[in-house]
Amino acid sequence: MRFIVLLFLMIGLLQASDYNEKGMKVYKKSCKNCHGSGDYGAKQLEQAEWEDYFIFHSSKLKKVHANEVKVLEMINALSKKKMANLEAFLVGNAEDSGSVGGCDGNRCGIQSGQVKIRK
Repeated sequence: MRFIVLLFLMIGLLQASDYNEKGMKVYKKSCKNCHGSGDYGAKQLEQAEWEDYFIFHSSKLKKVHANEVKVLEMINALSKKKMANLEAFLVGNAEDSGSVGGCDGNRCGIQSGQVKIRK
């Protein structure tokens, strides 16, 4: 009986997670060099602020990176699906999300970025 209860509890925890593996992979490829590990980068803003960055085809995200030509080109090259995954990861792991970062093959790394996110 304990095994069944434990199994359901673990399944519930896995489903309740805001961890978006595809979004983390996009973050690692596109953002990690400047903004640090995903857990660090995502926690720099709150959920509503991240949502604001991605509204209207990521207009605020593009505006913030307007002076960084290579970064802007990379953002424009991301598909809608990859951009949606990135947004889901950042919103799901934002400062006020209650998400606690762990350490697995995708989440470990440096904990401080070179560039802080500008509000």
